[in-house]
Amino acid sequence: MSIYCSKNLIVMRSLFVLFMMTLFLSSCVTIGTVQLEVLRPAQDSSLVFNRTLTLSNAYIDENKSSESDFENLVEYDKFRLDSLVSVESLRAVFGQISNAGISVVSHYDSVKLINIPNEWNVQLKKVDILSQVETDPIYIGSRGEYYASVMVSYLVQWQIVYNNEVVQTKVYQDTVWAEGFRRSFETLAQLVNFDEVIKYIIDKAAVEYARTISPTWNTVVRYYINSGNNDFSRAAYFMSKGEYDNSAQLWQKYLAIGDKRIASAAHLNMAVYYELKGDLDEAMVFAKKAMDLNNALAAKYVKALEQRQKEIGILMQKYNN
Repeated sequence: MSIYCSKNLIVMRSLFVLFMMTLFLSSCVTIGTVQLEVLRPAQDSSLVFNRTLTLSNAYIDENKSSESDFENLVEYDKFRLDSLVSVESLRAVFGQISNAGISVVSHYDSVKLINIPNEWNVQLKKVDILSQVETDPIYIGSRGEYYASVMVSYLVQWQIVYNNEVVQTKVYQDTVWAEGFRRSFETLAQLVNFDEVIKYIIDKAAVEYARTISPTWNTVVRYYINSGNNDFSRAAYFMSKGEYDNSAQLWQKYLAIGDKRIASAAHLNMAVYYELKGDLDEAMVFAKKAMDLNNALAAKYVKALEQRQKEIGILMQKYNN
């Protein structure tokens, strides 16, 4: 009798565990992501908005002393960090402003090849990169590799000049550390990853600068629900292929369903769909409906859409002026 009861107890426990697992899995929500490019207004300046600009490397103009220096700059001599950062920084600012399509860059000169016209000129005025070895190369036996670290301090100065008068100056400065491991090396530059340091400096002192003076395209991530039933899984497949219309056709079937969890997910996903199509007003309608249905992601998404609408309003106002 006791054995029988024990067996029944085991069976009942197993069924209970199975029931709880089924309930848990049925309530789980998996999230998909999609990226889109959004145009953001300049952060703190409208000096060069919707103007014809020139970009020039005043640092090279003032520091290039010989023809051999010029040749090295063209070859991107990595041992001359100041020159390298100046060239790549101007390239980064040019790319950001040109991609925005608001202001026009009529002349772009990263190595001082041409005479810049006397108009709105964005100049890279100063670059000062100082490096100091913090840890001399040492052999780490446990890794079988050499290790070293270098402290790199940088200062990058930009200015906007109009009719030979400086109308704005902005300075970026900070300290970063470069380190690296290698089994063998010939120079410290090979051991320590200076490329990552250069990329960091350009991101902080050039890309960020472009964002202060010009609208720039930025990548944002949107979240949609890709679970709930087979149609949501199929829609996720279409989303991964960029076939957004096919996904929307599947989600639309569940907008008026009695299951609030599925309906809220469908409304959220349709909001993402309309933003991807460029219709922010319709995206807002669906996002707010998803929020009314207590979708956990909807409130944050509504705020993101409100911010986008505000930014587009700023851009349109400046452009029309």
